Amino acid sequence: MRNFFLFCLLISFVFAQDDLFLNINQPIVDQPISEKNLENIDIKNAWEKVLNTHSGIKSAEFGASSASKLSTATKLSFLPSIDISALYLHLDKPIGVDVIKDKAAVTQIAGLFPPLSGLLQTIASPIDISKQDVILGALNIIYPLYLGGARIYASKIASLEAKDAFEAYRLKKLATFEDLIKIYYGVVLNQDIVKVLKSIEEGHYTHYQNALKMQNAGQIARIEVLSAQVAYDRAKTKTRQAEDSLQIAQLSFDSILGVKQQKFYPSSSLSIDMQKRLPNVDFFVNETLLSYPALKTLSNKSLIAKEYKKLQISKFLPQVGFFGSYIMKENNSILNNMIPNWYVGIGARLPIITPGGRIHKYEATRLAELQVNALNTQAIKDMKLLAQKTYQETVSALQEYKSLDSSIELAKENLKLQEEAFKQGIATSSQVIDSRNALSSVLIEQKVASYRYITLLASLMALSGHLEMFYEYQK
Repeated sequence: MRNFFLFCLLISFVFAQDDLFLNINQPIVDQPISEKNLENIDIKNAWEKVLNTHSGIKSAEFGASSASKLSTATKLSFLPSIDISALYLHLDKPIGVDVIKDKAAVTQIAGLFPPLSGLLQTIASPIDISKQDVILGALNIIYPLYLGGARIYASKIASLEAKDAFEAYRLKKLATFEDLIKIYYGVVLNQDIVKVLKSIEEGHYTHYQNALKMQNAGQIARIEVLSAQVAYDRAKTKTRQAEDSLQIAQLSFDSILGVKQQKFYPSSSLSIDMQKRLPNVDFFVNETLLSYPALKTLSNKSLIAKEYKKLQISKFLPQVGFFGSYIMKENNSILNNMIPNWYVGIGARLPIITPGGRIHKYEATRLAELQVNALNTQAIKDMKLLAQKTYQETVSALQEYKSLDSSIELAKENLKLQEEAFKQGIATSSQVIDSRNALSSVLIEQKVASYRYITLLASLMALSGHLEMFYEYQK
């Protein structure tokens, strides 16, 4: 009876362990598949979609277009100013002139000479020069002949500002491209990490199952099973955390693509084309100094400062202009007949003392030119250093990626040996767990190295302005 009771307890314990295992394993079977209902998109098509939907890029593009319009408007300052003006006046009474002031003398003369009385009365009456309503119109033209070069300098400034706005647009595209690469391959990295962790989780489960069987056979102690169970639980937790990170990365990817209904799945991988070799560092340094928008912006600002200095000098010079008008009127009064039908002329103006602080403004523009030149010189040094640094980091990340191949092979072989040794009772459960975790660590490390290489490669191509070259080096 006692042996039968112990046998029942043993059977109950085995079934309890099996139920525990089923409960632990259940989330893996029922977990949601994040890739469901997603459309594949490679990095090149993703970039084209971002160019069409990204609000920041569109804003910079609108700014460049606006600056171009303003530049064209400034060139029109060389055209004459032509306008039509009109004038209507209602006077309290017509304007008149009394030719003869002494009315009494006129009356006496008319009495002495009756035949002249009518003529004398007419002369003595007031003569209307204009009517009570006066209407005039004029076609006016003003054309500045010389303004000290102000129009030329203003036109050059507007043209340089248009170029500056275009460089800001280019810079926004390059920065957005780098953001897209980090986000796009961040999703790919998280996907690969999830796959690695799921594989490791499955391996921990297999080890846990083997440990249960060996415990039931009386080959190992209970503590070995508990060690395997703890490792399995931790592996599940890491997998869930990686899946959460993947969901967050996917949200960032959806956001930068600007999609609402349709979702996209990155189809490009973290694989690296080991056959292609990068050009030398001098190539990227020279291309960066020649084409990077921030450097071109500073160069444009330096030229703008020079033109502003000339513009301030023009305020000390004389201004000469041509003007003329053609007057439209009714020839129904003496005053209207006296006004000429047209006139032309040339006017000049030389400012001597003005309240605008011309000297101080000129000195300020001269100092601004020196400031921009200093910034430009320092920026060239900084960008040269940045290009060299990014190149070296890219090469270093590639070397790190290559060097981890041997570490992965070693970790795989060590895991295989530890698993065989555990089955033969030579190794402990902790040794198997540590070897599997070591494999997981080195696999993820290589994935991270690949991600780091790709993002640094994108930064290097953005610096040098060769975005298309990125697709040649990245599969």
